[in-house]
Amino acid sequence: MKTVFHAGLLWNGAWYDRDELLAHTTISFPNDDERSKAINNEVLTFLKEWFDDNTQISLRTSGTTGKPKSMMVEKRYMIQSALMTGAFFNLKKGDSALLCLSPEFIAGKMMVVRAIVLGLDLITIPLEIALHPSQGNNISFAAMVPLQVAQLMKTNLQGMQRIDTLIIGGSAISTTLENALQAVDTRCWHTYAMTETVSHVAIRPINGPNRSDWFTPMHGVSVSLNHRGCLRIDAPQVAALPVETNDLAIISDGKFRIMGRIDDMVVSAGHKIFLPEIEQKLETKLEMPFFLVPENHDAAGQIVVLYLESQLPEDELQPLIDKASREIPTYAKPRKIVQISKFQYLGSGKIDKLGTQQMQSGK
Repeated sequence: MKTVFHAGLLWNGAWYDRDELLAHTTISFPNDDERSKAINNEVLTFLKEWFDDNTQISLRTSGTTGKPKSMMVEKRYMIQSALMTGAFFNLKKGDSALLCLSPEFIAGKMMVVRAIVLGLDLITIPLEIALHPSQGNNISFAAMVPLQVAQLMKTNLQGMQRIDTLIIGGSAISTTLENALQAVDTRCWHTYAMTETVSHVAIRPINGPNRSDWFTPMHGVSVSLNHRGCLRIDAPQVAALPVETNDLAIISDGKFRIMGRIDDMVVSAGHKIFLPEIEQKLETKLEMPFFLVPENHDAAGQIVVLYLESQLPEDELQPLIDKASREIPTYAKPRKIVQISKFQYLGSGKIDKLGTQQMQSGK
């Protein structure tokens, strides 16, 4: 039986019904640049999957910490996720939804689905145009990764203020960025999400009077800890079975905080070291991109390794590291420093840690 979920899409202010979208092989809008043209084509490719006869769709994980993998997800779960987001943020038909993430990955796909399900106007024109005062109305809703937000605040703070509600996900938010977001009018939210739950299942306010370090599960979602101390998510609206995560967490009154991934915990000479905590201490001192990973060590069991996107001479590097790690306990300081001129990055804008390590090792 043919399954049609919704009739079409409001796209950059123009309505396209399902048949029109399926008939297009390419689509363009005034003021398109190369980036927006590519995004438009990715949207079209996804729409052909969305409107086909299948009740499932293929998704792939981003591969931030491991090899990307594909999985099949019911389209009805994506619709439910869109409805949950719409209800939480009070999104209405005709509100604008700015697409900043590639529809090749779940975060970008879900913004398109929200536009279809909720009747939002999907905006894919270049960011500097979409956020220009000449466009009139503000952008109602947008989703970005932390790197995009940090870049936007540096290059177009006035434009960012034209986004009413911004959800930020995909990775942890640095203390520096979180502090900077206190000065903007945009309502900013940090999301907790994974491909297995289609989209975010918990959210916390980053700024405003209700700012919090604790994630609140969305309606119908509950959380618990498994025997490893990792978060277990029960979200029947968007996942058939409870999802076991690798995120070490603390739960209080139904809300939770993430301490780090279990594979981000290093046990060095008997000391438990949480890499996200060390990264937070380093991020205010190091201006270049970096990340931390564990490495096996004969004597200590494991040590912390610091990867830097830099090419500093040794006489400049060591003083910089000594100063940056001054507040870190001796047992948790990086014991090995690896400099790489350019990290590998994922389509989402996040550092491809695994790819960068493999590139460095020549694998």
